[in-house]
Amino acid sequence: MSWAAEFHTPVLGPETALQVVNAPNGVYVDGTVGGGGHAEHMLERMGRRGRLIGIDRDPEAVQAAALRLRRFSDRLDIIEASFRELPGVLEKLEVNGISGALFDLGVSSRQIDEPSRGFSYLRNGPLDMRMGPDALRSAKDIVNAYSQEELTRIFREFGEERVAGRIARAICRRRVREPLKDTSELAALISETTPGSQTTKTLARIFQAIRIEVNGELDQLPETLEYTIGKLARAGRVGVLSYHSLEDRTVKEVFRSAALGCVCPPNLPVCGCGRVPQVRVLTPGGIRPEPKERQRNPRSRSATLRVAERL
Repeated sequence: MSWAAEFHTPVLGPETALQVVNAPNGVYVDGTVGGGGHAEHMLERMGRRGRLIGIDRDPEAVQAAALRLRRFSDRLDIIEASFRELPGVLEKLEVNGISGALFDLGVSSRQIDEPSRGFSYLRNGPLDMRMGPDALRSAKDIVNAYSQEELTRIFREFGEERVAGRIARAICRRRVREPLKDTSELAALISETTPGSQTTKTLARIFQAIRIEVNGELDQLPETLEYTIGKLARAGRVGVLSYHSLEDRTVKEVFRSAALGCVCPPNLPVCGCGRVPQVRVLTPGGIRPEPKERQRNPRSRSATLRVAERL
């Protein structure tokens, strides 16, 4: 585990801690602790009576975070779980309310760089892409068992790929001979199907779509954010780092809905819906990394941080 400190280079690390931690002695959640990069910045900003609960579905990440953050062990809980299990985690720890939470969505650099995890089209490895052992299926299961219609749907919905049907059809024809087994085979098939200047972007979109389907990344995000907002103390903050338009759109919609007040027709003399705003959005346009950070950490180029504060 000598790589623990490098497991996760935190995108917008200091800025994220500054935005989320505004009650130093409160209880905070890092819902995707990864290698502990963001958690480290948060703990450094927190007081001695503060407490951080870090969760992650990847056992390797949990071990790496525990090692990296061992100097904070007296005010830190690290638990192997998906962020969708946050209600159960807080109940088990007897935590009724929190001062803030952070969710760093998507796949970590360490997961991408490890060929055996099968996340990257640039490195040959098994068609896996599972972020943790809780995933019900692997990438191999999806590309070899999903129907052409199902593959088209996930490529179009999760990858926003314009030639989704053509790629799905090519996969189904290819697997008749023998199942697809590794990332190089899949990448070669996609490249053959979509030659030209857009091949690299298509590869990224298809691999992203399969990864999202494998891990159910968008399934519970709205419910988790809504639950987290409900658990925030007054002036508590929730921050979300997203890396593609599907994630960012979901975050914006949840925050916008939570910030909405009365929705009654303007001609009603008295409010009948009883709706009041739960949060105010602190980052309407989102926060993006500076050019120096984007150059130093290429993964940060597509990142957007959005923060909402409980009213």
